[in-house]
Amino acid sequence: MVSAITKAAAAATERRPGGFIALRWLFLVACTVLAFWNTIVAVVEEMRAQTLIVYVPVLIILCVIAAVGVSWRRVDEPPIYDRQTDVIVGMVVLILALAMKSLVNPRYTRSYLTTHMDLLALWLFVLGAAILVFGLRPVARYRWVWLLFLLVFPVPMRAVLLSMGGTSLAAGFILVLVAMAATAIAVGTGRKHKAVAALVAGAVGLVVLGALYLIGVPRNLLIPVPALVAALVTRSLMLYDHRRRGGQEWSPPARGQISAPKVAAVGRPLLVVLVAAIALAFVPTPAVGSTWQSNRYPQLRIGEPLVVPDGWRQESAEIYRWGSKMYGSGAVLVRQVLVQGVGSRAFDKFGRPRRVVVDSVDSRRPLALEVYPDLFRYDLSDERVSEPVAVALPLGVEGKMWNVVDDDKYLTYTVVSWWWNNGSRTQQVMLWAVDNHEPEAYFPQPRITIAANVSALMTVLLRGNAVLLDSNPQYKDRALLVGLAGDLIQTQLDPDAGEKP
Repeated sequence: MVSAITKAAAAATERRPGGFIALRWLFLVACTVLAFWNTIVAVVEEMRAQTLIVYVPVLIILCVIAAVGVSWRRVDEPPIYDRQTDVIVGMVVLILALAMKSLVNPRYTRSYLTTHMDLLALWLFVLGAAILVFGLRPVARYRWVWLLFLLVFPVPMRAVLLSMGGTSLAAGFILVLVAMAATAIAVGTGRKHKAVAALVAGAVGLVVLGALYLIGVPRNLLIPVPALVAALVTRSLMLYDHRRRGGQEWSPPARGQISAPKVAAVGRPLLVVLVAAIALAFVPTPAVGSTWQSNRYPQLRIGEPLVVPDGWRQESAEIYRWGSKMYGSGAVLVRQVLVQGVGSRAFDKFGRPRRVVVDSVDSRRPLALEVYPDLFRYDLSDERVSEPVAVALPLGVEGKMWNVVDDDKYLTYTVVSWWWNNGSRTQQVMLWAVDNHEPEAYFPQPRITIAANVSALMTVLLRGNAVLLDSNPQYKDRALLVGLAGDLIQTQLDPDAGEKP
């Protein structure tokens, strides 16, 4: 019975190959959406905040352009009858996708939007499903397209963008480079032909990028449009030139000339893909946009040093302009060092005035503060960090508190942090206290630490997050920081209170 159905399906595929190829792709896309519906929702939420993740749909379109170009090449391949290797390899890759989403992704809960390990799982799922649906050999024909599609994993893109300044112009330029690669993959096999296509795509993309930048188009157009125009225009020009010179080995297939898929009938592998998709659909992803409470206070003056409350004095203040690289135009990171006016034995056995570091950073796109959380503003790659716990603060503000343990320097930091906004910009405030009460005690310095953070991400991937987790936090300076936090909150909301910095 199964053999008769398989033969009938193979005969139908031979009669209408184009339609059955489209149906298989439709099935694959539907299963991908089912398996990663929560990932897609998270990406859409992040796209609304206009972060770098807007490149993902552009990358998918560029991969489709490259794949269509590869499919136009005339290749004579024998049909696939023995599917044992396809099934084994495809199932292994699907199992890796399930492990990546269910086991690895939860390790990065605090940096979920930064890492998006579930997008790497999505890549694995599409690859494994394609092997089961189309066969290993046909999928291998598109190996450079699969390598390009691997950029859906955002960590390398984020690292390159931050190293180039983090601006919309830099993001548009990076996507033009991706469009150059997609065009080179699409247009042919000769190195000279690929190089010419890449250079033409780069020239077109840069001209469009420069023109859009000069006329001041919004970020959500400046980033994707140049890359898409570069790929489409260049591929059209190369196809026109190829046909003008009489070439036939690279061109769209004429009506009735579409080759039948090398796997004539799929059968039970489709069921395997469907079962894997259903299993992945029930794997949750970390929450997006709801991990921090952010009350609105219109009187807040965000983007400048905080007003110093009574009983404290400001020892120093420094403004870091590189905050705009991660959090958008106008974002600044302010570091203030506050010292108690009078010491207390409750916080130091010798009654010395305690020193607390206050860091504040802001953004007009609140989700950007979660895309690059506090872990990415300091070099904490070797430190152990505890899970945050809720702390009630005055006037309805809800804060969080955690420990940071530096085993190399034998230091333990207590951190209290909260979010609030004034209706146009959202700010995160972080208070740092250290168990070394000397004036020269070291505090983590704010800086962009791409290499160190990538190293920490790999450590978590290979060894688990327990290696970087402080499982027994002490919160030595809880009373000191909660008291200062309350004073700061009340001082900022009362314009007549406190000492002007």
